[in-house]
Amino acid sequence: MPDKHHEPTVEDMELAARAREGDMAAFETLVRRYRNDVYALCYYFTRNREDAWDLSQEVFIKAHRALPGFRGDAGFKTWVLRIAANQSKDHLKKRRLQTTPFEDTWESAATEAGQTPAETMEAKEIGAAIDAAVSRLPLKHRTAFMLREYEGLSYQEMAEVMHCSVGTVMSRLFHARKRLQHMLEPLGFAEN
Repeated sequence: MPDKHHEPTVEDMELAARAREGDMAAFETLVRRYRNDVYALCYYFTRNREDAWDLSQEVFIKAHRALPGFRGDAGFKTWVLRIAANQSKDHLKKRRLQTTPFEDTWESAATEAGQTPAETMEAKEIGAAIDAAVSRLPLKHRTAFMLREYEGLSYQEMAEVMHCSVGTVMSRLFHARKRLQHMLEPLGFAEN
């Protein structure tokens, strides 16, 4: 299973160059390497497994078509996540979807961690509250928060995905965290 925080490598650049020249096996390697990251980002936007799956497929189709324009200024992961973020935002604008909690994600994570049923229920409640708060953030702040906290991108990578400066990324992330803290404080679990 590929590392979630796989760093851009010479190998990625070589694979992208080969894929640009029509080597489908090279492109499939990149898809396998980053499909979980793309799916996760699409899911964080849509909160719907089927939509995230469909969007992920569209992202890689779009990435394959756009390969001639991939210059390698950013890593392949950053480039494909930028496509995923844009595709997800377009999807939300078109459908004006309501986000829904992803309780099953929290439940499976809690079960894997070996928690008791009471701890699992508490984790689900906290997870649902955080999820609901994140879904109420303005899109720019939500994107910054998701890229940093869920995808683990650096500020520079976030700036490349969001098409803005590092300072703007830091500002959006600061405001996202402040808003989340304000929304979660009344529930008693927003000290950090």
